[in-house]
Amino acid sequence: MLTKSIMTGISAGVTAGTLAFGLSRKAQRSKKKLRIKAGKALRTVRDLMDELMAAMR
Repeated sequence: MLTKSIMTGISAGVTAGTLAFGLSRKAQRSKKKLRIKAGKALRTVRDLMDELMAAMR
């Protein structure tokens, strides 16, 4: 009886830990994707400004 409740507690803990780990990894990947997209947007704006400056010369 005691062994069954211990095993249930361990499995619940492992499941909760796995879910927490997965969610934290997803948040890190989302931040990385956001940084990558922001960098691409900045490069696009820089290129646009360079082209406008060249057209004004």
